[in-house]
Amino acid sequence: IEVVIALAILLITSLAMMSTALLGMRTNMINSLRDEAVGIAEARMNELRNERFSPTVTSALLTATTGTAGTVDGPSVGRNLRGASYVFTRTRVIADINSDPPAKQVTVTVTWSYRGQPYIHSISTLFRRQEV
Repeated sequence: IEVVIALAILLITSLAMMSTALLGMRTNMINSLRDEAVGIAEARMNELRNERFSPTVTSALLTATTGTAGTVDGPSVGRNLRGASYVFTRTRVIADINSDPPAKQVTVTVTWSYRGQPYIHSISTLFRRQEV
């Protein structure tokens, strides 16, 4: 009887530890996906920062619809993490915020899904014409 009781206590403890380990693994994966999204957003923002600013005619990279809807920014980016494929979708929004000196606010948003739940990461920066 003592052995059966000890095994029951061990089983209950093991189940509790297993659920904690699974929660830790899931949280770790979410963090890895978020880190990947941060890298994708920063890479895209750096590409946009390298473009020459023009208040009237913007380059193909800076051309976008002004507003909150955003423009899908090229094809989706696929990444393999821990043996699974994930798709990250980039969106950018460019808004005119000042006319003298000309300035624009650029927001790059990366969205992805993990276990059916959507996640979002956004970064913003200001572009303005540099006086020479």
